[in-house]
Amino acid sequence: MTNSLDLSVVIPCFNENPHIEAILTDWLEELRYRKLAFELVIINDGSLDGTGRVLDKLRKEHPEIRVIHQLNMGHVRACRRGYEAARGRYILSISANGRCEPSDFSVLWDKKGTHELILGQRTHRLDGWMSRQFTRFLSGLAYRLFSIRLAEPGIPFRLFLRKPALDLMPMIPIEWESFHWAMTLLFTLQSQQPVLEVQVPYRHRLERKSPFHRTGLIRLSWTYFLESLQLKFKVLRSKSFATALVPQTQL
Repeated sequence: MTNSLDLSVVIPCFNENPHIEAILTDWLEELRYRKLAFELVIINDGSLDGTGRVLDKLRKEHPEIRVIHQLNMGHVRACRRGYEAARGRYILSISANGRCEPSDFSVLWDKKGTHELILGQRTHRLDGWMSRQFTRFLSGLAYRLFSIRLAEPGIPFRLFLRKPALDLMPMIPIEWESFHWAMTLLFTLQSQQPVLEVQVPYRHRLERKSPFHRTGLIRLSWTYFLESLQLKFKVLRSKSFATALVPQTQL
């Protein structure tokens, strides 16, 4: 069953009732048009606004939809659970807030043959100042500690092979907030194929404000920094990763 699916689209949801049905319908149309064998794996992360009822209705109407309900555990854990439950050869990670349009999918999918991980790099960023600064911080952290140059290493909009991702995930503790950023670095270090960033249009959030504020940004930056040091230690202790890291740190 696993090998029969080309793609699993993992979508974590939390209180997305006003627009989730329209978003999922658009994705179903796009992927059916492409004649892919696919599934939509939606993780309902403890929504309180009726999102769960909408998802249960949709999965009865569309056999490609799978819904997993859980208590609210946060975006990262919802993503991880979706990746573990996915059955496709490739996984596409998207958000349910309108940041990813179905029309953006082809840009990533068309590059899949030569890369294990493809990131969507947003063009003409219109985020708030703090959001942009945090992205620069993560990019700089990846370069200073791992000599990896990427513009948005932590972006959740990504396409990747499921098998190597599942092999790498145990290296990242389940409580880490830097999960996607850390996965990007591990993919880069272990793969013979370079991680690719492709440009996709910037999309505004649907009925969402930026999650960043000054206190939260300082806390999150500190958390990422501490987790990055732990990741560096894990990489150096791992023989397979250490051999990949040494030549880069000597540049």
